[in-house]
Amino acid sequence: MAPVISLELVRRRAEHNEGLIHTLEEISLHQEEIERINDVLGKNCRHLKILYLQNNIINKMENLHHLKELEYLNLALNNITIIEGLGSCEMLNKLDLTVNFIDLDKLQESIEHLASCPNLKDLYMMGNPAQANWEGFAAYVTGILSQLERLDGREITRSMRITAQQQLPALKAEYQAQKLEQTAEETTPHTPEVRTQIYRELAEQKREKDERQRENLPKERDFEQEHKAATEKARQRELEGVVRQCNEGKLDFFFDEQSFHGHLLLDIAVPRYLDSSLIDVDVHPHYISVVIKGKVLRLQLPVEVLAGSSKAQRSKTTGHLVIYMPKVNSRDTVGIARPIQRGRHQTTDNRTQPNTSKKTGKTLVSLADMMMVAAQQEVSAEKYVSEDRAPRCDFEMVD
Repeated sequence: MAPVISLELVRRRAEHNEGLIHTLEEISLHQEEIERINDVLGKNCRHLKILYLQNNIINKMENLHHLKELEYLNLALNNITIIEGLGSCEMLNKLDLTVNFIDLDKLQESIEHLASCPNLKDLYMMGNPAQANWEGFAAYVTGILSQLERLDGREITRSMRITAQQQLPALKAEYQAQKLEQTAEETTPHTPEVRTQIYRELAEQKREKDERQRENLPKERDFEQEHKAATEKARQRELEGVVRQCNEGKLDFFFDEQSFHGHLLLDIAVPRYLDSSLIDVDVHPHYISVVIKGKVLRLQLPVEVLAGSSKAQRSKTTGHLVIYMPKVNSRDTVGIARPIQRGRHQTTDNRTQPNTSKKTGKTLVSLADMMMVAAQQEVSAEKYVSEDRAPRCDFEMVD
């Protein structure tokens, strides 16, 4: 699809005007492989004074009648074959048509059309076939356009204008002869159609390059959607298959049954600034399943707990997630205590020493590692389906 002048393109090129297009006075739309001037500018940018459209493949001057305040129009390096559509541009002062395809067959109509622009002072037509192939071109244009002050960057003096007007009848006759002679000549391979095809190929290459660059850009991740999908997958596997212990997020955690009488506590070192909406807790009588930012932490519980009475809290200071699970039998104990940070000069005894996390430097109970090793045994899902399933825990933030 050929590029067109769209509102999106205009807004992108109107950054110097804070993206406001209705008050825009100057815009540059060069090198966009545009093939035609549609009505977007005329409807939305009626206060334009300077319009750059050079180096495109525009073949017709159209939809410019609403731009009554236009002072400078640059259509260099396009496929224009005839000058038209400027009758309403009363303020037009400068027109650049360098290197287009205005030939002798359309020169008379083009120059006579410019006579309706009383404020036109500066005209550029260098590189057009009519200018390149006829020596009388400059005098012909000067003689017809009496308001013109500069042609192709050269100032028109009073003597040059008088001479051109005196030679105008002879120049018109010479023009007609040149026009007939050119018609009989063989056409050149450099045509608007060939140039259009070349630019379309360039536009396609540019589009493919932009697509490759977009594909290489880092994709925006929807963490909430990923977390939701991971949670649904984990819960479905727990219902249908075998429940296995895992710690996909490599999070530090420990159990504690002494800090809160009759309860089993699970402390998980959740990152401090992780949004709580990315945490899902599901407590069962014999195991607990926590999904944290799409990563599953599933652990067997050393004692049976009351899933329906469990609650979870999040520390505002550390971000840790602490889950309080009442024991079915408050007398059940497995000798789990909160890990104690030992000083450097404190002597150690023969009791089992807790592990030290490489990530946080905190001391953790080795029971976690022991339980992960024991996780190789499969716990049948039927065991838990037969029990009453409690709703998942909602957790609150605490200081």
